[in-house]
Amino acid sequence: MISGPLPHLHVEDRAPAVGSRRRHAHRASGLDLVRVLTVAVTALVMADTMAIGMCLPALGRDPIARAIPTGEVALVITANLAAVAALLVTGGRLADLLGRRAVLAAGLVLFASGALAMVAGPAWPAVLAGRLVQGVGTALMLPAALGLLLGHVPNNQRRGAVALWGSATATGGMIMHAAGGQLLAAHGWRVLYLPLGLSAVALLLLVAVLPRSQVRQRDRPDVLALAASAGATTALMLLVTYSSRWGWTSPATLGAAMAAAGGFWLVLARSRRRAGGTIDRTLWRCRGFGWGLLASLLYGMLAFPFLTLAPMVLRERGMGVAEVGLALAPLSAAVIASSLLASRLTRRLGTSGGLYVGAYAATAGLLTLLATSHAPVGALIGLLVAGTGFGLINTTATISGTVTVDPAHYAAAVGAITTARMLGAAVGPAIALAYLDCTAQPPGVGYPDVLIGCAAVAILLAVSALVRAIWRPTGGGTRGAPAEALPAPVSVSATPEDLERLRETLQRQRARLDTIARTAEQELTALTSTPRARPATPFLWTTTTPSPEGSP
Repeated sequence: MISGPLPHLHVEDRAPAVGSRRRHAHRASGLDLVRVLTVAVTALVMADTMAIGMCLPALGRDPIARAIPTGEVALVITANLAAVAALLVTGGRLADLLGRRAVLAAGLVLFASGALAMVAGPAWPAVLAGRLVQGVGTALMLPAALGLLLGHVPNNQRRGAVALWGSATATGGMIMHAAGGQLLAAHGWRVLYLPLGLSAVALLLLVAVLPRSQVRQRDRPDVLALAASAGATTALMLLVTYSSRWGWTSPATLGAAMAAAGGFWLVLARSRRRAGGTIDRTLWRCRGFGWGLLASLLYGMLAFPFLTLAPMVLRERGMGVAEVGLALAPLSAAVIASSLLASRLTRRLGTSGGLYVGAYAATAGLLTLLATSHAPVGALIGLLVAGTGFGLINTTATISGTVTVDPAHYAAAVGAITTARMLGAAVGPAIALAYLDCTAQPPGVGYPDVLIGCAAVAILLAVSALVRAIWRPTGGGTRGAPAEALPAPVSVSATPEDLERLRETLQRQRARLDTIARTAEQELTALTSTPRARPATPFLWTTTTPSPEGSP
């Protein structure tokens, strides 16, 4: 207990504290703006993904597409997905190399242009080009937005930031499910893209006032490797989607396979020699990154066949577009709630435990839907439980792939993880639709078999997570101090550029610690040498004991 008077606080002493509070408030407001923008961008992308699935039947009846074969009308989905999957890794890499604000702004411009082309496109080629441009914009927006958020939040808030991002994906889908059907029924399919384009323009205006973030990595992008990555991923997407129609030995199938293999070989070869290549070599030294990639791939194969088939089955049962959206809204609501809980769950159980719980819930929900598909209450329970599992898997996989990544590589990590999810989203529905074609079953008849297949993938993910949790009990982390939050050790194969960046980072940290030590020494000197006086404010009450005579 302090028994003597406290030193006076002069104006000069209070000025640094006031300035520090102002800087802290400015940083907090900037972080809030980044959070809002990231959530809005992610919700916008998911709403766009749901919109095309809802308006595809109406688009096929439109005069501009009436002369187009039914299979080619579906190119509006394939072109968009191929562009997104092909350029996500490239978009994330460019965001880390050139700046996340600039790449995010470019993505919003392209997305808005593509959406407005969908609204006003006078002919089928214009509509198809609009969807392709939207896909390019999406591939730039998604990794740049989440990378921007992760780069501004403190290390102990990364999991919460990813959970917020995961809930935003379901929010966009739920909004489109709830309102899109009404708009489509009343005004036609084009009206769905007008609010999407205007929202992208509004978000573009916010990018200009975002806080600036330092570009820590100045490597020049390897344009050839980036182009090879985009081409190889596009060939792989086309191979997965159309190989069953082309024939397994057709020239188109063999050409796509050769293009994919050759493109990925070129990417690997150039990434070994150049620091600005498509593959960020430092990511593979981060604990949990590979596990996040695998979990994202399995999530795409698990969730998207169900999400693709469920609306088709409900339409077969006589539901309208608006009714289908409302029927699936509980699934999106459960994804939102569970995504927000994923951060706390992974802190307690680790990422392996979180994925095990999510896969277990997804399996239970899918089997409930299988057993009670015609009972409204049972179907509602199944949707809620399955949505809970989907939200936990999606968010936890992203947390695992980003929690140990250096801030300079966030966007590249997000791009890689999202690409794995997109590949799974292409493979899963392609297998399901190929099965229905081979067995000549309509979606309603083959629906139980697809649910069983999705549940099998969920069980595979649950077993993998359980094995990983047992094999690496510290890999998932413990409460309060997750092992994944520890920095990854420097590999003996680290490049000179990696070592130089590590040296600069350590020097900056040492300079900060020296400054803190000097400031603390000055404060201690001031406290011991300044004459003490009784404080003028009544906020501190101390009990003093009379000192013996002669004592200081």
